[in-house]
Amino acid sequence: MRTLKLTIAYDGTRYAGWQVQRHKRPAPSTQHTAHSTQKPTIQGTLEETLGRILQEQVRVVGSGRTDAGVHAHAQVAHLKTRSAIASEKLERAVNGLLPPDITVSRIDEAPESFHAQRQAVSKRYRYTLVIGPAVLPFERSYVHHVRSPLRVARMRRAAQRLRGSHDFRAFCASGSSAKTTRRRLSDVQVTQKPGHLAIELEGNGFLYKMVRGVVGTLLEIGRRRLPEGIIERILRTKDRRLVGPTAPARGLMLLNVSYGD
Repeated sequence: MRTLKLTIAYDGTRYAGWQVQRHKRPAPSTQHTAHSTQKPTIQGTLEETLGRILQEQVRVVGSGRTDAGVHAHAQVAHLKTRSAIASEKLERAVNGLLPPDITVSRIDEAPESFHAQRQAVSKRYRYTLVIGPAVLPFERSYVHHVRSPLRVARMRRAAQRLRGSHDFRAFCASGSSAKTTRRRLSDVQVTQKPGHLAIELEGNGFLYKMVRGVVGTLLEIGRRRLPEGIIERILRTKDRRLVGPTAPARGLMLLNVSYGD
């Protein structure tokens, strides 16, 4: 049995997120309608495509789940297979069958013990905003458009208070299955270019919709609707009512996953 490590890029616009909902089945009377309108998932699309090529049932395990509409530049996953097909040949074959909004950019042989989720050391996300009266049509699916000017210096100062190990419970949306809500952010950057603002967070893990909650709060700080010190208060009290509105999924991208190698 071989273990293969996959590096995957995808446009999450038309997908219901990464994870297959394996235990959700529509009622018999509504099964046809539900099936015809249900969005695909990244994991499900990969498993179906790889299964056709490898001629076996395949389970693709990602480093973590991305939500509906979230994109990835370099998601990492692994799979087990009995097939002897060369990695390079498999890469060509899978990209020939995948839809154009998913690309397997690399397939590597990995140790049998490699696990994309359990062995991930850190992940880095970027949230992109366009600031101004209009957004270009080809950017629309990948940015959050903010028409009014932002106080970026306030956002930068507030963002630095997120660094370190904290209980991020308040930034976690309902529906999370996380055993602990404590996470460590090693880097937080707010970078401004003409008409654009990027917020990048790197940490040892992220809770359900945590990045989008952080971004939404920083936006409210940039609009002067929340004080800079609200971050410290949120982390101290763990009160979700203090958190800003969750930013839309389309502006978020998983940049990379690190394994300490």
